[in-house]
Amino acid sequence: MEKFKKIANFVLIVLAYGFLGYKIATYDNYAGLLERFSAAEWWQLLCLMVCVALFPVNRLCEAWKWQFLVRGIEPMNILEAQRQVYYGTLAGFVTPYKIGEYPGRALLFRKTGQHWLSATCMGMIGGYAMTTIIIVAGLPSVIYWLAPNSSLLWSIVSALICALAAIFALPVLMRVLQQRNWKSEQSRLLIQSMAGLTPTDISKLLGISLLRYSVFIVQLLLCLLFCGVQLRIQSMIATLPLYYLLITVTPNVPAAEIAVRGAWAAVIFERFGSDVTAAAIIATLLLWLINTIFPLVVGTVVKRRQSVTSA
Repeated sequence: MEKFKKIANFVLIVLAYGFLGYKIATYDNYAGLLERFSAAEWWQLLCLMVCVALFPVNRLCEAWKWQFLVRGIEPMNILEAQRQVYYGTLAGFVTPYKIGEYPGRALLFRKTGQHWLSATCMGMIGGYAMTTIIIVAGLPSVIYWLAPNSSLLWSIVSALICALAAIFALPVLMRVLQQRNWKSEQSRLLIQSMAGLTPTDISKLLGISLLRYSVFIVQLLLCLLFCGVQLRIQSMIATLPLYYLLITVTPNVPAAEIAVRGAWAAVIFERFGSDVTAAAIIATLLLWLINTIFPLVVGTVVKRRQSVTSA
């Protein structure tokens, strides 16, 4: 098992940095990005610095959720959870839909073995909680965009009621499905884990996910301000959640992630004019760089330090 972990670690690091280098080398809009930096005023630079400062807060929220999810599998403190979350970024970066992120985290467990599958299932539940928040927050924007004359508040309340009703009914459904004889071990464990969640557990998972989602929204807003995009508050409320919803539900692989983010930014911000659209595309690229390069670097350092400590 230790030999497998070392090989997996090496392959993950090579693939992650190889792909990142390729994307950076083939990106063709550095002129626009440099222009934004050179023309930025002091308050815009401050927005960018705050966005960067929020990056560890973003990952801390995810570490808190991971610590909560695997508490019955391998109890850990928040620092251990952060190391595993950062390292999982390496595995997620080189797999479609980032499906390798949770098994990657489990590679840093003190006892991997039989706990690997259970931890992966719990991580998937955490991912579902985050996706739920993104959908709940994005649905009102969809309704508002399809019917601009409708009440944004009513759209938010309607989507929230429907989503929460579905969420809290999920464990009941899982208990019914648990009675079936599942041949897939992964399906059985996943359903068993979800069936064991209490309303308090669900509320906590959703609360942590909402906190992290809020950090994402603030980071995107700060990047937009840095790039000179200044819209009315109502336009921001109706636009930013929609952007995150669309990039979440779009079939995606890491090789196309930048293109997907840029394409949706172009579609969503097009109604505000060509200048705003161009600036928004650069802002989404900048946010991708902040929330991708930093975790990769930290994840590599984390693993290296752990290897030195183990030796």
